[in-house]
Amino acid sequence: MTAKFLTVITMKEEKIKETVKLQFEIINLFQKNFAKIFHKAGDIPYSLNKNQNRARMIIGSTDNIMPTTLGKCLDLQKGSLTSMIDALEREGLVYRKKDPQDRRKNLISLTEKGNAYREWFIGKLEENVSDILRRLDEEDILAYKESLQIMFTTLKKLDDTA
Repeated sequence: MTAKFLTVITMKEEKIKETVKLQFEIINLFQKNFAKIFHKAGDIPYSLNKNQNRARMIIGSTDNIMPTTLGKCLDLQKGSLTSMIDALEREGLVYRKKDPQDRRKNLISLTEKGNAYREWFIGKLEENVSDILRRLDEEDILAYKESLQIMFTTLKKLDDTA
């Protein structure tokens, strides 16, 4: 290998290390500033835990989702995932149905009650996030929005290549 090629590899690896460090710092600050909004939603009509709320949000954003896909999104093992879906089903928030494309597979969907709760919850989250972002000036809000758009685009690229 040439020295130039090794330098390029070394520079790329250094950029990756810096990016990983920054990513963890962002995750920590994001958790510190925004994780509490899931607990400040007001008079929550259901006593769902964090993963159940996340599952409900994911299911609602896709209409139908295979349990294995949901498990990957939540980083849950099959047994834990099944228990969680069972609990959401008992609450009347989700239902299972056969995949019309492949009857061997099941899909998970929100019920009307689940959709109504999701919409209510999103409204509360938007209120709480807006309260947090109001601490910034307009220029910082725009910069934050643009940064999120870049992150979203980059994460989609990673997702598409996985």
